Amino acid sequence: MTSDWNKMSLLQIRTSPLIYSVVAVLLSIVAHAQLAIPEHGGVWVHDEANILSTGARARLEAQLKAQRDSTSNQIAILIIPSLQGQPIEDYAIRVATSWRLGTESNDNGVLLLIALNERQVRIETGQGLEGVLTDAMSSRINRNEIAPRFRTGDYDGGVEAGVSAIIKTIQGEYVNDEPVERKKKSRGLPLSTIVIIIIILFAIGRNHGGRGGRGRGGYWSRGGWMGPMGGFGGGGGGGSWGSGADFGGGGSFGGGGSSDSW
Repeated sequence: MTSDWNKMSLLQIRTSPLIYSVVAVLLSIVAHAQLAIPEHGGVWVHDEANILSTGARARLEAQLKAQRDSTSNQIAILIIPSLQGQPIEDYAIRVATSWRLGTESNDNGVLLLIALNERQVRIETGQGLEGVLTDAMSSRINRNEIAPRFRTGDYDGGVEAGVSAIIKTIQGEYVNDEPVERKKKSRGLPLSTIVIIIIILFAIGRNHGGRGGRGRGGYWSRGGWMGPMGGFGGGGGGGSWGSGADFGGGGSFGGGGSSDSW
């Protein structure tokens, strides 16, 4: 019996590093499969699709800086050519979190995300502003300010009107009485999240195969097992760009906002 237990313990010791390596590789593959997030780099108007004029970008940057200076509200714009099959809601939260929009104490960040090929626009709202920039108001801004201008090819006008409406809504000055019908749909977990959960459960199950759950120390307890994912475990962390005076400490985003089409 003792001999069998020694063999089992030796097998567990040998296979555990292999399991962790497989998990790390699979998580790395999932991470790379996700749509990349541009570096913030102190730029608040990211036009990856090149649809805005130089003048519009300059006006928007100045307008957003004035908001940060006067209210601390941090509004950012990201325009991308395509979502590449990813849900706009999931990508918006990833971007807002990665860019650390909003101050940590106020959660007052807002992301205006536009996906050109899919003709989708989303306003992602930090939790501290959800009481004023509600889902319904965000949808009205998308449908009544941005979408009509986009349909005529006026991207400058659509983005500028949308940003102005966001600012006025936060200040309690935006008035639009047109009701907007919204159908709430339940969102399942993203495929990448499901894959991660399955991998974690598999690794935990294998790790608990020994007597009394032995083998939980070392690499697992140090949190290094999710290193390739960046922000998980003990080895990850947020980006370093947030150290500048013009950046916030990173607000919280819980999926508040609205996604609409034009």
